[in-house]
Amino acid sequence: MKKFVNKRLFFWAIILSILAGLEMPFNTMTYSYIFYLITKKNVNLIVPSILIIIIGYGILSTLTYLKSRIVNKNVYTINYNLKTNFIMSKMSSVTDDENDFESKNLSFFLNDLKLLEDNYWRQIFALLSSIIMTIGTFAYALYSNVYLTLIFLAFMIVPTLTPRLFSKSIQTRTTKWSKTNQTLSAVVQNLLHGSLLLKRYNSSNGFNSQLKDSVSKMEDSNANLKNQISLSDNTIGFLFDLFSYLPIGLGIYLTIIGKMTLAQFVAIQYSSSWTLNGFNSIVTGLNTINSTKEIRQKIASLGSTTDSVDLGTKLDTNDATVKDLNVEQVAFDYDKKNILKNVSFDIKQGEKILVRGKSGIGKSTLFKMILKELIPSSGKLTINGQTYSQNTAYDTFGIVGQTPIIFETSLKDNITLGRQNETDTDVIEALKKAGLDEYANKDSLKMIISENGHNFSGGQLKRIEIARALFFNRQILLIDEGTASLDPETAAEIHQSILKNEELTVIEVDHHIPDEIKKLYTRVYELTATGLVNQS
Repeated sequence: MKKFVNKRLFFWAIILSILAGLEMPFNTMTYSYIFYLITKKNVNLIVPSILIIIIGYGILSTLTYLKSRIVNKNVYTINYNLKTNFIMSKMSSVTDDENDFESKNLSFFLNDLKLLEDNYWRQIFALLSSIIMTIGTFAYALYSNVYLTLIFLAFMIVPTLTPRLFSKSIQTRTTKWSKTNQTLSAVVQNLLHGSLLLKRYNSSNGFNSQLKDSVSKMEDSNANLKNQISLSDNTIGFLFDLFSYLPIGLGIYLTIIGKMTLAQFVAIQYSSSWTLNGFNSIVTGLNTINSTKEIRQKIASLGSTTDSVDLGTKLDTNDATVKDLNVEQVAFDYDKKNILKNVSFDIKQGEKILVRGKSGIGKSTLFKMILKELIPSSGKLTINGQTYSQNTAYDTFGIVGQTPIIFETSLKDNITLGRQNETDTDVIEALKKAGLDEYANKDSLKMIISENGHNFSGGQLKRIEIARALFFNRQILLIDEGTASLDPETAAEIHQSILKNEELTVIEVDHHIPDEIKKLYTRVYELTATGLVNQS
């Protein structure tokens, strides 16, 4: 967790938290001193004493305000570092087969990290103030009367041990709350994603029971967690009250019989009361901090997010021209089941290959192996006669899928994937090559693409993906049923622009390419259960 902290800011937050914690010891001293003045009946000291007390409170109020500001600045810095690290780490470690990736991580981002802010980071600074308050008031109590103060201390031992009885049950309920919260996030995301479809079928209430059940379970687990924390806090509070009033009774007795002055008794009673409250705050604060243990463990397990490429500089893949991709006797088994076998082909620069095959035969699996996201059970893949890494694959291949990945931002950002230092000229050139001439101008680059690309047609969204691959100088375009969801005319137009582009090397997997388009491919293969068959 230390890597998310700005050491200088954290240091000042600690200093100010310590100084702000002196307010209660100061309050105890002034309260005792007032009774001292009353007892001594010294009128001349009233005005200067009150002035000093007022100035003291003014200084402490300023320190408390500054503490609040610096703590908020620390929380801002920590959250900024933590949240960006979390998202970047998850993005860098994502795999194609990870279940509930979006909803699970969105729930953690919005809910668990907020819980961490309130129950861990802010609690740390509150805990520092509580510790100083406790030490200060306890020290003043010792100064007033060691004997009675030590009696108070002895009575404190029992309530301070109480949280151990509740820590495990609180952690269990926190874990359950986190899981039910993730489930609810997934349900809500699902419903919002399909809300228009449900409306069109007059079935907006179709998943009502699922929604209500998820909300009920999440709110129930949240209430159970809060109830358990409340039970723990109130039990501790009662025990503190019980074990504080017993020695108070002894103090009253000693004052009555003249063994201590009224000012001493007030000092011990008042400071001991706040010492107990301080201990209470420390114990409950630790209790709250412990409830975030699982969240902190998840954060500690995050991978490194060190970028291998400067985000302000476009990747340069022209250093090594891809002249040849060779797939040799590749096979893939999953869970003891054969998915692919005897797959061999070779594609040279500028060629276009079509791999046909029925659904589920392994066409997408082939692409994942080419991208090095899956490791073949046997066989090998080489570029220019050499084996290659996943990083090289990502620098070489552009992807066009059945469902375009579109971001709710400007057209330019969708092409450059948010890179800020790219020239409009390069983006416009990529749009032209992808057949989006109507958007190949500076004004259109500023257009905001709405949620899920609703203000663009399906064909235009496909071309945006193609323009993206061209912009990033990807030398081989992998098209995974890229036109399956388009009307025949639009699909034909896109195929014409891609397949007649001599600069592009294309591998496309699809099973419904019309005969007139097949003629544009260099070779056509059929993927079967026994291997890859050349049909051209």
